[in-house]
Amino acid sequence: MEQPLVSVNVIAYNAEKYIIETLDSIADQTYDNIELIISDDASPDRTVELCKSWLEKHKSRFVNSVLITVKENTGVTGNCNRALAASSGEYWKCIGSDDILLPDCIAKCVAYMQTKPEARFLFGKQITFTGNFSDGKFKKQELP
Repeated sequence: MEQPLVSVNVIAYNAEKYIIETLDSIADQTYDNIELIISDDASPDRTVELCKSWLEKHKSRFVNSVLITVKENTGVTGNCNRALAASSGEYWKCIGSDDILLPDCIAKCVAYMQTKPEARFLFGKQITFTGNFSDGKFKKQELP
């Protein structure tokens, strides 16, 4: 079956602690036809610097990759709108800069959407983790 282009938009602000893990989870998708749009909302931390460095190393993984930056913070809505405007995929997946995708997330979403052409929106199941990942002391909670 054809692989339509999926635009994955990362909405970032002050994300230096988590952005690399988020980006790695997108690069690790089993689905190939992905464009990556990162929109940073004037982060005063090292988010943009980390994204630039990561994109240099991983840009060949994506059909297209873009880092959008602005001089003044415009809030979540403005940030999402910038990312959406830069997207060219048939499907659009938005993710926060402190979230991750399971490796088969995009593949499963596309497969479902292709069997339900009448569907306009698809929301996946959320799994919440709390605690410390680095020492393995965290709790997993799947929401209904």
